[in-house]
Amino acid sequence: MPATDCRTAASGMAWSGGTFSARWRPDLGVAAADAALSAADADLPKHCSFAVVGAGWSGAYAAWRLAVDTSSVNASSVCVFEANGRVGGRIFSVHGLPSFADLAVDVGGYRFQTRQRLPADLVFFALKLPTQCYDWECAAKCEGTTCYVVKDAFGNNAGYATAIETMLGQVEAAGGPGRQVHLAARLTSIEAAPAAGRAASRLIFAGGRSVTASKVLLNLPSNAIEYLSRDSTLLGSSSAAVRRLLGAVTTIPMVKVYAWYDDAWWSTKLGLMEGAFTAATDGAPLEGRYHDGPQRCVVGRDTAGDPVYSGKKIAYGNCSGALEVYYGIARPYYAKLMPSPLQPLTVATRGTSSLAAAQLIGDVHAALMARHAKALASAGVAPGAVSPPQTVVLANWISAGRYTPGIGRLLGGDLDRALLRKPLPDYDLFLANQDFGYETGWAAGSLAMAEKVLQAELGLPAPRWLDAEWYEKRVVAEP
Repeated sequence: MPATDCRTAASGMAWSGGTFSARWRPDLGVAAADAALSAADADLPKHCSFAVVGAGWSGAYAAWRLAVDTSSVNASSVCVFEANGRVGGRIFSVHGLPSFADLAVDVGGYRFQTRQRLPADLVFFALKLPTQCYDWECAAKCEGTTCYVVKDAFGNNAGYATAIETMLGQVEAAGGPGRQVHLAARLTSIEAAPAAGRAASRLIFAGGRSVTASKVLLNLPSNAIEYLSRDSTLLGSSSAAVRRLLGAVTTIPMVKVYAWYDDAWWSTKLGLMEGAFTAATDGAPLEGRYHDGPQRCVVGRDTAGDPVYSGKKIAYGNCSGALEVYYGIARPYYAKLMPSPLQPLTVATRGTSSLAAAQLIGDVHAALMARHAKALASAGVAPGAVSPPQTVVLANWISAGRYTPGIGRLLGGDLDRALLRKPLPDYDLFLANQDFGYETGWAAGSLAMAEKVLQAELGLPAPRWLDAEWYEKRVVAEP
């Protein structure tokens, strides 16, 4: 089955117009991508005033707040290191999938609630990204409140990583001709660097490359920390309480599956634009939502005969698109399709010679047709008349995921988080990640923890664009 470990070629890494681009490309094999990335980042900077390890939400945010939002650190001396060939961590916006054309699909985190002021105010007021309601026609059925996604030109989700890419793009733009974001830089150890300052650290990356940093923020999940060398300062010099808390994270393995149909039958034939569906089958289990997944609806033709799209989903329209087939706790059927713990993403396409790909596509289609047989019959459509999906894409977020594991949650309280955010008193080494964050979910807790580090440990003022009452209550008042 065609698969990827989410890496991209060096030619796909750049910033343009303030947006950093490091997106997965389906036309590159894993080996070629690895070689390109290694060649591109063979030379890392010798020293950084502020280094971020992990280009997920909190890592990108901390770098952006320091280098761009407050200009408190010279952007040219801010460095962001990422083990993968893409940015985002658990936020995985996939572009260029077969059949999807220019539509993005988020196989990880993808939406935010208005009550989550970080990231909501960041997206709305600081980055000023175009957004739209996640639910169909803003039905406000998203966990009791309105949820939003970053919007593209087709009225679909442009990819939640757009916000991360935008922040990193602005960091690189502010940093001048040098590079601030370094991909394929896998941290293996952290050591003391007394020659660079009493509280400085030396970051050791795969291949023996090293960088000294005056201050370091680790945006690493607990699993990645566990893979650091046992000789690492973070592990060897920390207190017993810190070491206990670093391992006190429970991780929920999750799976997300989308199926692309050239005819989005659930909306074009059945008018199903909102709501959830489930089905337990002997094959592919279902636990999806009709409103989740990008679509393109044709409303006419231009003078050259090319299609004109609506900019929004249309019930009973002329639409193609992806249906969220499953989003829930990991199930053996999907988990067995994961290539390795380093590769969350698996892509199956019709017309390949892979029996596993054909089996997955067939099982998903059979389960969907069986689940909707009565509704299709009522609409005068025989299930056999519906063509199978062109592509099925799934992502496994697992407890053993080395760099991008499932949804993690610290088994501790706010005092424990206060201890973890600066785990070594004698080093300017900070920790902010969703695994240890203040809220569960895909971004909010990680961002709040990063802002607490910036406020309590680095003395940054409150963001001008963030709700002041929320900041006082959810950042300053935290221990």
